[in-house]
Amino acid sequence: MARKMLIDGELSKANEEETHYDFDLFVIGAGSGGVRAARFSASYGAKVGICELPFDPVSSETLGGFGGTCVIRGCVPKKILVYGASFRGEIEDAKNYGWKLNDNIDFNWKQLLHKKTEEIVRLNGIYKRLLTNAGVKMYEGEGKIVGPNEVEVTQIDGTKLCYSAKHILIATGSRAQRPTIPGQSLRDKKPVSVPEER
Repeated sequence: MARKMLIDGELSKANEEETHYDFDLFVIGAGSGGVRAARFSASYGAKVGICELPFDPVSSETLGGFGGTCVIRGCVPKKILVYGASFRGEIEDAKNYGWKLNDNIDFNWKQLLHKKTEEIVRLNGIYKRLLTNAGVKMYEGEGKIVGPNEVEVTQIDGTKLCYSAKHILIATGSRAQRPTIPGQSLRDKKPVSVPEER
């Protein structure tokens, strides 16, 4: 249902239905929230566009990926690394429960990092397929609002694309900030090494 604005007691003469937009909804940011909003809106018949920084397993100011912080550089990679690191203790414990293990157990850090990257690439692809299957138009680049109903997407090669949208959703998440509080300077100190218990 469209809302009408009252001006001096009369309905606004501007008719939203006469205005043509490229999209009903344009979402800036394709993390979990942005992707869900785009998919559900499209499932109800909205014409939806979404933009996200180009994919890279290691994010930066200009690189990101469909899936957002949790999937690409937060929760999922952390869990893979934590699970990979936990096996050492499991292997030691297994010896106490009847497992006969070779004493030459080796760990390959590069292989763990490769598997983490493979999983991130796979999940990024899943997010893109979910959007494609929902009929959402995807753009890789940095999105910004340049007018009341206008979004500009700057692609990695510098090309700027402009789109109009009836509704714009900013779903970019946030970045960690270090507050200026006592003790904040401790981050610059070298970590203290603690000898292993035997």
